[in-house]
Formats: sequence, structure tokens, C-alpha cells
Amino acid sequence: MTEGVTVTVSIDLKPKEADAFCRNQLPELLKQTRNFSGVRSARAVRQADDPTKVLFIDVFDTVEASVRYFEWWDGTGDLGRLAKLLSEPPRIETWPLAIDSA
Repeated sequence: MTEGVTVTVSIDLKPKEADAFCRNQLPELLKQTRNFSGVRSARAVRQADDPTKVLFIDVFDTVEASVRYFEWWDGTGDLGRLAKLLSEPPRIETWPLAIDSA
């Protein structure tokens, strides 16, 4: 099995939206992501010093699987709903090369 492809999505939530998003929407979003075909793992971390910052760390089987996931997510309308909660556009980065898998 290959190392997979890591995709990070960094978001900056509007201050008044951060707690509610993390409490109410984030658990379901992670569940949906984990259940999507081609996703190996999905997790999110929140900045302690600035709780409006959330980083999603997802591992996909392939780059193509990550593209399919984001196309699907956009098609659900969830991406548009999330955008309304953000203070700036999300930053999505793809990390196709693992340095050390140990």
C-alpha cells in the first residue's frame, strides 16, 4: 500500500462562529469525510491561542481521491455554507510526498 496523500485545509472562522462550528458542525463533517471512499483518515486541530483557526488534516489514497472528495463536498453545498462562516478563504494544500512514515 502506498503512503497516501495528505491534504491540509486551514480555515479562519469568524469569531462569533468558531465555538458553534467546532461544537455542532465539525463532528459531523469529520464523520462524513471519514466515510468517503478513498479517505484513509481525517482529523482536525484547533489553535489554543486563536480558537478561530482550525486545521483539517486528511489522508487520501490518491490525489484523484482528494479531488473527488472536494468536488463531492462542493456539490453538497456544504462548502458554500462553510464559506459564510469564514473570515477569509480556506487554504488548501496537497502533500503528496511523505518524508518519513515511521
